[in-house]
Amino acid sequence: MAFSFFRPRLLTVGPNSALPESDHAKERAALLHALHSVLGALPQSNSGRENIRLLCEEILGASAHLRLIWVGFSDGATELVKPYTASGEAFTESGDWRLPSGCFHAAGSYTQIVPTEGADEQPASLFAPWKSTLPSCSSRCAMALPLRSENQGLQGMIVFYADSIDYFSGIGLASFQAFCNVAEIIWKQSNVMNLLAQTAREDPLTGLLNRRNIMLALEKEMEKADQTGSPLCILMGRIEGFSKLNALYGAQAADAILAAFSREAVEQLRSGDRCGRWTGTEFVYVLPDTDAAQAEHLAGKLREYFQFNPVNVKSWSVRMSFAVGVASYTKFIIGMDDLILHANQSMLSDTDESQTTIFQEHGPLG
Repeated sequence: MAFSFFRPRLLTVGPNSALPESDHAKERAALLHALHSVLGALPQSNSGRENIRLLCEEILGASAHLRLIWVGFSDGATELVKPYTASGEAFTESGDWRLPSGCFHAAGSYTQIVPTEGADEQPASLFAPWKSTLPSCSSRCAMALPLRSENQGLQGMIVFYADSIDYFSGIGLASFQAFCNVAEIIWKQSNVMNLLAQTAREDPLTGLLNRRNIMLALEKEMEKADQTGSPLCILMGRIEGFSKLNALYGAQAADAILAAFSREAVEQLRSGDRCGRWTGTEFVYVLPDTDAAQAEHLAGKLREYFQFNPVNVKSWSVRMSFAVGVASYTKFIIGMDDLILHANQSMLSDTDESQTTIFQEHGPLG
């Protein structure tokens, strides 16, 4: 398959494959108008994916020659990358819209011409989705532009497909680069909004849900249990003797231990369980679709794990004494406060007489 980078003008091949220069001027004007329209419409949508979809549809609506716009992001983990979004009339010409990850490796813009039927296909072909339907492919040329991401491990790309082989060389790069810049802004803004939302949900030290959001998660599961009759339990846990770490080594060292402990506790639970920090050294674990026997088993697993596995932070090992209480959501429980009360009472009766023990290997904890 023929490759040609954007700098040289593409050669016209075949009958009716080139657009008149007057059409190029009209296209540039229509694309500029679409850019102004999409900039005015973006604040009306909250989703990054929705905003990029609107961007694609606005561009497609401005041109009768653009057949499809494909946007995707690759982390290098998979050979074929699914689209983040893809829009256009040519979408129905193929059932598989994954592009090879090799397409993302170019540092700048580049174009590719649709391969002739029976030609050997390049591994990083932008026309890979059409490989089994080349005779019905209405796109003759594609242009890919990289989307810059703040995440160093993530590569983005936007691909424009047109029905004329000289479309992109005739229209020029500027209009499409402007759309690409808008897509980058949308993507980065979406990431910032997601980060802010995540920060609002999480406890900054442990990474667990904060108290407000573990309460919301529990409330949601209680409503589900009321509607479906599915079992629901919670665990409440507390680290015993933790205050002496603060007194001896300061808040910074104690915080590092607490964060490490929280991560290890979550690893002992199941993927569907929700975990939150209740108070300084108290935690609530919401266990959907879990009966009392299963909850007791998980509580025992937590106790046993920390009994025999010290938490390691830098050069120190700290054996934590962890009390765990269990409560089941039944018809005798009146609301969330009552459920938390039962779990707290169970936790108090589970308090271990042993205390947190510090095993120094070398170096200061702080």
